[in-house]
Amino acid sequence: MLAALIVALPAAAQAPGWEAEVVRLAPALRACLEGQPGAMVLDAWALDSARVQARLRLQGGARQDCVAAEAVESRSPAGAARAGEGLRAFMLERRCVDAWRVTDPAGRELGWLAYPECG
Repeated sequence: MLAALIVALPAAAQAPGWEAEVVRLAPALRACLEGQPGAMVLDAWALDSARVQARLRLQGGARQDCVAAEAVESRSPAGAARAGEGLRAFMLERRCVDAWRVTDPAGRELGWLAYPECG
């Protein structure tokens, strides 16, 4: 299924990025997206062994930075765009047919990975 996602992404987005660790990052990403209808994660990076910073695009187009582990620690207006930001997107619901379903090792759905134009 990952191969199908890679084919659907623009050429610049086909190199692995943060989405290669999406299962490990998912608890923090899900925490950041909770209560943010229509939001999607455009980028994510580990701050330390427990905390993740996620760059969100909110419904309406505003961008937000969220720091979380399993719960949100802080939210703030997004900083400067990062290289590769927005090539991939993680969302809680499936918004297009070629989105890749993200599951944990037990098969539980964690969210969907696609490209930002999907949502």
